[in-house]
Formats: sequence, structure tokens, C-alpha cells
Amino acid sequence: MLMEPLPCYTASSPPPFYSARLNEGEEILAATRVYHTPTASFTAQCHCGDLTVMVKEQTEDVEIPIYHQQGLILGTFSHKNTENFLQVLLKIEGKLKLNVSGHNSVSTSIKIVDESYELWSKKRDGGTCPGEIDFATVLPSTFFEQKKEYPLPPSHKISLSGLPGLHSECSYTMKLIMVVRSPLWNKTKLFCIPFKYRPRERPSIPLFSYSDVQSGRGLFLETIKSAPEIWFEKSSTLQTRSSLRLAPIEVQLFIPSDRKFGLADVVPFHIQLTGPMSSLQELCSHLITEQVNDLTSVVPLNSPPANTLSGTTKLNSKQFISLTVTLNRQVCVDVKDQAVWRNFVIGEGRVHPNSPSFKSVARKSEGASQDMLSSGNGTDDMMGFLDGSGDIRCSPAVEHGSFDVGKMKDFLVLQIAPVNSSDNSRSPFFPLKIAIPISLVSESWSETVI
Repeated sequence: MLMEPLPCYTASSPPPFYSARLNEGEEILAATRVYHTPTASFTAQCHCGDLTVMVKEQTEDVEIPIYHQQGLILGTFSHKNTENFLQVLLKIEGKLKLNVSGHNSVSTSIKIVDESYELWSKKRDGGTCPGEIDFATVLPSTFFEQKKEYPLPPSHKISLSGLPGLHSECSYTMKLIMVVRSPLWNKTKLFCIPFKYRPRERPSIPLFSYSDVQSGRGLFLETIKSAPEIWFEKSSTLQTRSSLRLAPIEVQLFIPSDRKFGLADVVPFHIQLTGPMSSLQELCSHLITEQVNDLTSVVPLNSPPANTLSGTTKLNSKQFISLTVTLNRQVCVDVKDQAVWRNFVIGEGRVHPNSPSFKSVARKSEGASQDMLSSGNGTDDMMGFLDGSGDIRCSPAVEHGSFDVGKMKDFLVLQIAPVNSSDNSRSPFFPLKIAIPISLVSESWSETVI
């Protein structure tokens, strides 16, 4: 049987030149993110000098091993004298301690990780225990408490005083257990290495910033009409005392719509106050402002003392209302039907008033006509508005985001209220607070690195 000759081969044209950089008119439709595995090691040695444990895949100069969700615990156990060893175990433990202090103090301790692995056994393996043993195990991602499944909480220690007070602490430990033969009875030696658990998470979309807009244009004003979907809005009403016959002010707070931010992210926000000019002027005349180096007014977000301010402008007796935007963390400890809630601030920022500034509106009230300022209940007032922009980020001391166990939640909070509660009675406005739930996660958004 004759074989038919194969067709002639013609080389195709060479593939186009590839570059990771975008050319003009190109955009990335999809990309594979890369995880860079640390290559350094952490070494712990027993005080007697006989035992050494080397933990691999750690960052340089790390003071304590750190693992992320389903982290690989990889290392080597070394001992100078293993002649009398009967068994070597590796145990991974995680404990969550909750405490409510006060008149009815209660506490509980929950084992969230309790796993043991036999690295070597004389019964099973025979002979003498080797001087070096490699080990590897993976951290679980969840645990069960009262028949409910939760993600492992990050390592943390939170103590908040009060009546009642609360304490929440989560710790993780790697234990090497050695059973050694002895003339009278077998001895158990224990070597503990604490480690931190820091689950990693990123926002699903990038966080836009002031660098994304034209120079000199406000981020909110630049984007609200062309892309309103990128902003989340929450509004409330700043109520006035009826005896003053002032109309209330509508307060709107805008933040990025995703509401999930990395701990290091600088989060932009925008504030808009809308109402009759007489009400806005009354608020601005009492609002604390500060003069900064660029000669612009800002609203300080860390409330100053009642009679002084860190800037060059001193408060007068009329300036006692502060406008603050903060990141607040809310912690709940629930032990044996006793639930205690506490709030504390984990981030502060400043509001930069947009033109016209708060001070300029306040000055206008001094020269305004009497007809405008005394127009009954304010319904005849000309409507006006004030805008303020700013940004905020977490304190560098914050190491982890929110988590389910212990009901730890985070909020971005706008508050308009007197600095001192003793001034509430003389304030023309009732205190206002707008709280928007947010999610703080460990990492910032990245296009290429995970």
C-alpha cells in the first residue's frame, strides 16, 4: 500500500511582540494575580539549647510567625539527643477568651483549633528517633461553636474598661510535644511557639482617589454626575430647637459605594448640608474651625478642648459645635447571656470645606438683612448649601479588620454635636450622628498581586 506524501509545511508568521505594558488604545480585560511566597525562615530554640524549630516561608526579620487563611505550617524539628524518645507530636491550638467584668463577671474560653499530628513514634516507626523531622500541616479555615460555623478570628487582644467592661483575646500556638523514656516513668517535654493568624482579604474593586480627577477639581463634583453609582449616600436631618424658629438642615454623607476598604486605604468622603440660609449661618457661627498653613479653614475631626485649639485660631465662646468624621469599631462580647457592647475610634480625618467655606457663610450672617434672619419659621429663606470633602484612614496600630466571632463591626460615622455635653442645652441644634456600616479588610486592592 502506497503512502500518500504529507503536505508541505509552511511556517506561519511570527507571533506578535508581547509586552505587559499597555499600548495606546489597549486595556486589560483579565489578568492572573500572582502570590509571592516568602522565602525567609523563623527559628526558635529551647533555652537548654538541645531543641531547635525552624519555621519556613516567613518574611525577613519576622518576630513571630504569621499565617493567613488555610496557611501552610511548614518547618523542621531538630534535637541533639533523641536516643530515649518514644514519641514526637505536633499540636496546633487556637483559643478565644471572652470576659465580661463588673458586678456579674463571667468568662469563657473556646477552643477554636485543636489538632494533633504524630511526627514520629517508636511503636510505629521503630529504631531511634531521627535528629531532624520535617513537618507540614494546613490551618483549618473555620470552626464550630454552638452548632454554628464561623471563620477563624484573627489574633487580637481587646480590653475596654467600663461598667461592665469587656475583654476579647484570640491566640494561636504551635506546640512540639516529646515523650521521653525515664527510669521511673515517662516524661513529657513541651516546647511552645506562638504565632499570629491574619486572614487576608481585598476589596473587589479599586478605590478611586483624588489622583483620578483633574487638578483643582473636587472628587465628588467631578464624578457625581458622570458616575453616580460609585457613591453610596446616607442622609439625615439636623433638627433645631422649636423655640428658635429655625428650619432643620438636611445632611448628606457620601462614601465609595463598595464600602469595603483595606486597612491602609485612604477613603474619600463628601458632606453636603442643605437648608435655609439662616439655619446654615446659625450652624456655621457655632462651628469649630481651624486655620492651617495653607490659610484654608478645616473642620478638626479630633475634638479639641473647649477653649483652645491646636491651630492658630482660638475659639470664642460661640464656637462649641464640632463636625467629626471617624472610623468607629464596635465590639460585642456575649458570654452566658450577658452581652456587652463597646465603641472606640480607630481612625480620624479632617473635612476641607469647599467654596464657599463655612467661615464665609458665617460672616455673611453678620451683614445679612434682618428680614432674612427673622423670617418666621424659615420657610421664606433662600435655600443654600455647604459642601465639605475629606478623607480618612485607619490608625496604623489597627492590625485586623472586622470578624464574626465577638460581633466586631466597623462604621464610618459623621457627627455634628457640641464638643462638651454640657453645651447641649445652649446649642440651637440637637446632636446628629450618621453611621454607615463598612467592611475593613487586611489588604488594599491590587491588579496583579494577591
